[in-house]
Amino acid sequence: MGTINSNEYAFFEVENQMLLKASIIDLATLMGHTATEPISSHIFCLEFGFTQEEHDQILLRLNLLSDKKELSLEEVRKQLEQVIPKTSELSKDIFNGMLKIFLKQFDIPLKISDLECWEETNDF
Repeated sequence: MGTINSNEYAFFEVENQMLLKASIIDLATLMGHTATEPISSHIFCLEFGFTQEEHDQILLRLNLLSDKKELSLEEVRKQLEQVIPKTSELSKDIFNGMLKIFLKQFDIPLKISDLECWEETNDF
């Protein structure tokens, strides 16, 4: 049995992380996850390359915005783009899916007047 150098170890670690990520997304897909209808905010972030810190920043900003009770989709998008600029790269449908899962999963009492399928995702 030979020894493994640090470069090979790092490569195997990255490969294993990629395999783990792909496995989680595969399982989520079997459970109904899509980019526009995610089943978990964490899986959404994993799929789109958001870090745990960015996930938490999105959650915090949405909680802060919930003080206003109701906002337009455009207002919410601008607020999130200020905190996490790469949210601007998401298509409208994917951005909407992200919002729906964060609002639903964390029970955030913020109504977004022009968010499609609002009634299906929140019971406020």
